Amino acid sequence: MSRFVKSGEAAPVAGTYVEAGHGGGKVKNGQRIEVEKGETLPELKTYTVTINHKGEEKKRERQHVWLLEK
Repeated sequence: MSRFVKSGEAAPVAGTYVEAGHGGGKVKNGQRIEVEKGETLPELKTYTVTINHKGEEKKRERQHVWLLEK
């Protein structure tokens, strides 16, 4: 079972969830919530990143995820 849960999905287990970056890294001043099994996790804001590769600039939409804390 993955410890990462997307915004708007139901919590697979009860516990404390913290906001994590797109790849699972720590987020400065991230949210921390207590939820019961089956509760819907709150939505997290999306953000845009700009990637420069071989002279080409691309924009990608990203969104943080919820991480189940031990």
